[in-house]
Amino acid sequence: MNSPRILALLPFLVKGALSIAIFRALRARGVEITVAYCGDASADYEPDALEDFASTGHLLDLSDMSAVTRFDLVQKQLVDRKIDLVLQVGATQLYHLLPYWKERLPALRIADVLYNEIGHTLNHFLYEGCFDAVIVESDFMGGFIRRSSLRPDPPVVVVRSGVALDEFSPATTHSGSGLKVGYVGRMSDEKNPVGFVELARRLASLNPGLEFEMFGTGPDAAMVKERVAASGITERLRYHGFVEHARDALHQLDVLILPSKFDGRPVLVMEANACGIPVIAAPVGGIPELVADGVNGFLMHPTETERIHGLLSRLQEQPQALQALKTAARAHALEHFSRDKMIEAYAAAFAKVALV
Repeated sequence: MNSPRILALLPFLVKGALSIAIFRALRARGVEITVAYCGDASADYEPDALEDFASTGHLLDLSDMSAVTRFDLVQKQLVDRKIDLVLQVGATQLYHLLPYWKERLPALRIADVLYNEIGHTLNHFLYEGCFDAVIVESDFMGGFIRRSSLRPDPPVVVVRSGVALDEFSPATTHSGSGLKVGYVGRMSDEKNPVGFVELARRLASLNPGLEFEMFGTGPDAAMVKERVAASGITERLRYHGFVEHARDALHQLDVLILPSKFDGRPVLVMEANACGIPVIAAPVGGIPELVADGVNGFLMHPTETERIHGLLSRLQEQPQALQALKTAARAHALEHFSRDKMIEAYAAAFAKVALV
């Protein structure tokens, strides 16, 4: 099977983004990928300059351009590079241009990549006639597309994500006493960090042996800091802010809490399990496809304080049960969350959609 020539359309460049990690891995396998992006989000995220793409002329900056200029510049790339497949990965400013590229280049294949049901899904359905495939990473999202589409048989392709199991591995040492429960991730409403603060406050009143750690940054970081400061348990609830590598945060925890209001197939669950950390996660979006209840974690809403308290108390009182759960989490990751398998699956999916 030949490799397609790909143009990926991104809204901005974020360090650690799954899409960028996939593109880098495919480039390492010889796939020609050009990335175009529309803006700067460094105020909310740590940027990735994509110097490896820029150094070979495969990075296209579309920021601060009119729609006409963007159209012409991308059109030239499509023709000059003989692009087989366009991947629309959340570049909302470019959806309205897709029909025109499709009209001028009828052989061009276009796929939309959707991670959850919130965000640019409205644009997807407005322009779904342009798409030769809709690439999702969970059965939940596949079902959402099929239920919402006006097409009788929308071309859904499910590719399940994974993580680097050698990069995310269990910590060799664990410092401190007490059971450490944590939140790691983006400080934004959909991830519900405030819900974690409230849960920590309630749990702290029930159990003096629990410690709470928070890692991450984002648009709601200032508000989260204020909630932590006002929690009354700052000696047990600590906000650490940005961490260079999620692994460094996970290695400080015994249990990860994922209190999301909505989500897709969060990579953090897989990273935590790969580090031998069980997860207590809200059963929303594609999360139930990742968490086998009682095996690598538990499905509980962050408002279920009594249930969560009962579970954490048992793990406190029975260290062997906690260790068994950590071992099972790592084993589950090894079996189900392979990054290499994910990259192979994406390569096959892109080639199939591109008809190469």
